[in-house]
Amino acid sequence: MSQSESSSLSSNRPTAPWRIGVDVGGTFTDLVLADAEGRVWVAKVPSVPSDPSAGVLSAVQRISVDLGLPKSEILTNCSLFVHGSTIATNTMLEGKGAKVGLIATEGFRDTIEIRRGLRSDQWNHREPYAPVLVPRHLRRSVPGRIDADGTEYETLDTTSLDEILTDFKGQEVEAIAVALMNSFVDDRHEQEVADLIQEDWPKDWVSCSADVSPLMGEYERTSTAVVNAALSPRIVKYLRSLDAELTAEGLSRPILLVQSNGGAASVDQLASRPVNLLLSGPAAAVGALNLYRRAVDQAGVAEEDKGNLISMEIGGTSCDVLLMSNGEIATRDDVDIAGYHVSTPAIDIHTIGAGGGTIAGVDDAGLLFVGPEGAGADPGPACYGSGGTLPTVTDAHLVLGRLRPGKSAGGTLDLDLDAAREAIDIHVAQKLEMSIEDAAAGIIELVEQHLLSAVEHISIERGHSPRRFTLVAAGGAGPMHGASVAAGLGCARVHIPRDAGALCAIGMLHADVRQDFTRFLLGAIDELPTDALVEGFKSLSQRALGVMAEEGFDEQEVTLNYELELHHPGQLWSIRVPVDGHHFDLDVIRSAFEAEYRRLYGHAQEEGTIMLSSLRLTARGSTGEVQIAAGSPSQGAPEPIDRRSVWFPGAGWVETAIHDGSLLHPGDTLEGPALIEEATTTVVTRPGDRLWVDDSGDFFVEVAQTEDSLQHHSAELDPVVLALMQNRLDQISRHMGWVMTRTARSTIFSQSHDFSCFVTTPDGTLVANADGIPIHTGGGGFAVRALLAKYGDQLSPGDVFLLSDPYVAGGNHLPDWVIARPIFVGTDTPVLAGFCCNRAHQSDIGGGLAGTYNPEATEIWQEGIRLPVMRLIEQGRVREDLWELLLINCRTPELLDGDLLAMLGSTQIGGERVVALASELGVDAYLSYLDGVLDHADRRMRAAVMDLPDGVYFGEDHTDNDCFRKVDIAVRVQLTVSGDEIVADFTGTDPQIEGFKNSSIANTYSSVYLAISSFFDTSIPRNEGTYRCLTIHAPEGSIVNALPPAPMTMNTVYVAHEIVIAVWQALAAADPTRACAGWSKTMHGHVAGKRDDGSTWVMYQWHAMGTPGATAERDGFAQMGHLISLGGLDIPNLEFHEQHYPVRYLCHEQRCDNAGPGEMRGGTGVRYEADILEPAIWSFRAEGLDSPSGHGVEGGGTGGVGLEWIVPANEDLDGAAFIPPKYGVTKLGPAKMIAETPGGGGWGDPFDRDPDLVLRDVRDGVVSTEAARRDYGVVVTQNLKAVDVVATELVRGRKDDDGR
Repeated sequence: MSQSESSSLSSNRPTAPWRIGVDVGGTFTDLVLADAEGRVWVAKVPSVPSDPSAGVLSAVQRISVDLGLPKSEILTNCSLFVHGSTIATNTMLEGKGAKVGLIATEGFRDTIEIRRGLRSDQWNHREPYAPVLVPRHLRRSVPGRIDADGTEYETLDTTSLDEILTDFKGQEVEAIAVALMNSFVDDRHEQEVADLIQEDWPKDWVSCSADVSPLMGEYERTSTAVVNAALSPRIVKYLRSLDAELTAEGLSRPILLVQSNGGAASVDQLASRPVNLLLSGPAAAVGALNLYRRAVDQAGVAEEDKGNLISMEIGGTSCDVLLMSNGEIATRDDVDIAGYHVSTPAIDIHTIGAGGGTIAGVDDAGLLFVGPEGAGADPGPACYGSGGTLPTVTDAHLVLGRLRPGKSAGGTLDLDLDAAREAIDIHVAQKLEMSIEDAAAGIIELVEQHLLSAVEHISIERGHSPRRFTLVAAGGAGPMHGASVAAGLGCARVHIPRDAGALCAIGMLHADVRQDFTRFLLGAIDELPTDALVEGFKSLSQRALGVMAEEGFDEQEVTLNYELELHHPGQLWSIRVPVDGHHFDLDVIRSAFEAEYRRLYGHAQEEGTIMLSSLRLTARGSTGEVQIAAGSPSQGAPEPIDRRSVWFPGAGWVETAIHDGSLLHPGDTLEGPALIEEATTTVVTRPGDRLWVDDSGDFFVEVAQTEDSLQHHSAELDPVVLALMQNRLDQISRHMGWVMTRTARSTIFSQSHDFSCFVTTPDGTLVANADGIPIHTGGGGFAVRALLAKYGDQLSPGDVFLLSDPYVAGGNHLPDWVIARPIFVGTDTPVLAGFCCNRAHQSDIGGGLAGTYNPEATEIWQEGIRLPVMRLIEQGRVREDLWELLLINCRTPELLDGDLLAMLGSTQIGGERVVALASELGVDAYLSYLDGVLDHADRRMRAAVMDLPDGVYFGEDHTDNDCFRKVDIAVRVQLTVSGDEIVADFTGTDPQIEGFKNSSIANTYSSVYLAISSFFDTSIPRNEGTYRCLTIHAPEGSIVNALPPAPMTMNTVYVAHEIVIAVWQALAAADPTRACAGWSKTMHGHVAGKRDDGSTWVMYQWHAMGTPGATAERDGFAQMGHLISLGGLDIPNLEFHEQHYPVRYLCHEQRCDNAGPGEMRGGTGVRYEADILEPAIWSFRAEGLDSPSGHGVEGGGTGGVGLEWIVPANEDLDGAAFIPPKYGVTKLGPAKMIAETPGGGGWGDPFDRDPDLVLRDVRDGVVSTEAARRDYGVVVTQNLKAVDVVATELVRGRKDDDGR
């Protein structure tokens, strides 16, 4: 229990030795001191962002004043000083990292700019990426290559290194990152480069990727090394300076820092890896949970549920959620900080934009929203009286009586109730035609739904039942929401630390020293010799013990934990299985893997191949336990200090007792409703809840389990419930996608995300599709309606259907298989509530060519197995004959078996969550609200269409071939806008063709939906209600509505691309301000061959993909997936491919003078080179080679065309180098593919481009000096370091004189 911050009485002075934890946040710095008797003192001072150490020293000074002790005595008697800080995160967020130079393998310097192509919100294609941390002119390369097996393929050549370093020094580079291909297997080349650099460069400022992140993935590892380099000069200097200053003041031991993995480490250990501090602040919650679990485990939890906690720390603008299971907190290797990917061990924490300052409002179609934007500290909520006028969660609490008007937070705030009511009235209540109080209640319910979703994401979506966990509510706002969120989760109790606002600082007192070690080792566990495992762990153990010895721990003081990272072939995500590190029972390992797999994903592929990807070792050294002092006992039944009316969900306004938290003592008990006011928070106890104070003075709330929380709303469609429904449905489809990504066997799913999960109404109308590639958006409803047409009166619980055919089953094209699971609610008289579905592009479906794409097809029968609507599972029993039929028609049956299980697993989990939602609301109300969700989307889109001027607008796009011969084929659309309606008429489009680029009607609808949704505000929902205002005419027999037996496999790329571009052009004519320049077409063939065991491998060459055009908001991206994916189709991991396929990549870099010029420049495209090392069948599929495809808009120029050629390794057998057909098939021995992809279109007049941006492009080598002058009117000086302003004005002036 905290002592008074102002206490200076000798009786309250701490007993030496003590520990100190300091958490430097963006606004406040918290210091917690725990003495030898377990007593705790807290000091809080303002942070100093410009100098975080000043906040630390100020906090030490504050605690010394509070305790009446000299600062030197505070530090001299400190046995452990642990520090956590957001300095690393803030450095990245504010763009204040050091200037970095990158040295990469020749051919791969653009890895960090190309990225993976996948975006968190692929629909928002107008938003630029975070600026690349190293501009291209500071990215240099050296020849030399380590192969996938760790052997040296090409000797390292460092002759250019002196010139590179001289250039870096001349450009004032502060730190260097070295990231070479396959260094995670063998880092000898990286170390050789680093050794040479360090002869003339400060050692601490060189970051080698394999040292920082010894993981597979050239982009992820390079990005991590670059971030580490950017942080090093800033963070390490700060840490060493702080350590020295505290030592000079009397601290006898070096400070420890909390790392992202939740453990602590010394400054010396972190000097080379400051990237490990990016989650330093929130990761300290690990120590806090280790402390709180002691009290929780003694609070009557079942033995099997001990060590199970979920923390929910809510501040002003965000909520951090963390899960501890059986006393352990999971870590992960992928963290996104400010848009930059980092691969280092970090706690698996989930953060959402939901806090006291989160802003609420109503969209233009009448739907309530809360977040993610926040009011921040300035101006803050409306009730703060600091200039804020928008309603926030804090304002809603104040209106509902949960906060006391007037002075609070020790007098630092003066809460204005009238201002809160006015903000909610203007921005919410009036728009929803409800009372201010009801509007405030809706805000609270919706933000608590967001919080509930966040906790479900970290628990249910990780295979844990929240009912087995205690919720820890922390942060300033956490205790206000803890009981309601716990009730929604089914948690029996909430633990509320008295010092909840200093959670992380408290956690630092309980952090162990921890280091993580990884060693790559790939192979099937049934085939790997156990000696390799033993030797691998022995090597890691020796490294770990050496590092821990440097931290001051003897071998017997170090705990080592060993894990294997396991997965099925093709999967990118692994499951960690604990082992003892010395003896390995493969049957036990398999059993443990399958059990964990089943817990996480609801199914397992028994007896499937299990692959090992790496060995993991964690070394821990205990810093000792801090005993918590008991608080003073209860003084009798606590008396309230006030009573007032407070609103609670389901109960409405209730007279509620208000208690002063400082008057509550161990043993005290309160029955809800009650509010407990503390200095920095308020604890909300609902009617039926019971609060009690434990021996240390912290609070427990025994949670009353309320009945269906949504049913207390009126029978009419409630705007609050409508918002909750939209949120829950989107969360369900995202959860389905999470399961699919992690359990599917084919890389087309696990890496490239070529699938979509969706939910429909009982009549097959698509209502939620939050996870999936855009081209799938509109087709799902066609598939389910085809199912209903055939089996509508024959559906039973436990049935699952499978379909694909575009002619008879509502499919897009044959490779896209749809699993559709009817969802029934109720047992006595089951009611159909809709369908949970997964549409996924299979890696092989038979047909004339491995890999699903047969460019020689002229009939649909040549493209693979055709699936009408079929019942795959009948009342819970798999039709084994049908399952076998599917597998024997596939060249990769084990992959297909795993992929089908993944699809079934995703729809099963989605179905369970739909049943839970429908049961909570009541099935009739659920179905009504589905209609409400569709109606809301309809209103949003109609409002957007109304902003367009009425008129008739035209657009068209062309392809120059029919897959067999050169011929011009046009897609033409006439858009008629009338009020809030659009008619898209494709009359005039050319007839269907012989090749496999014909579109099904479902695919055409999907393409038009994609174009419409990506053109308008992308916050508009994307369900079939969205498109009620749209009428589509697609003439039968045309390329956009082909008749049987036309082949169709290519249609989701082409002719979908041409449909989207044509519709974009027509829309741009109606609203030029939103014009989108053309994305270029792509080359994305594949190769297939046979392994030694006779099995088939299929590798898609998805690294020569499309190039986005520019928009008014951004330049085009260097490379991304197809236009029809809008960045939702990942560019695969090169190093992963090299480990799994017979390929060696040689180049993947940006092109010069290929981007369409414009005020905003088009994307550059790339040069791609890859050696296929074994004989293979090649499937060629390429567009944009002869005819430009990245068209400019609003005066922007068109991007360049692409090139492709093949160089056989053996000319005697396979002939000389040749240009392949755009579409075709050939069999070759080992050969090299070289592709130069087309460029994206420009936006706006190139002569209006900022000359400094043109100079950057010239220095980066993506625009030549000649093109800068010719296309942009910018003259660059001979040394390429400046713009010749006079000459530029002259050139641009001539164009003005000639007329622009």
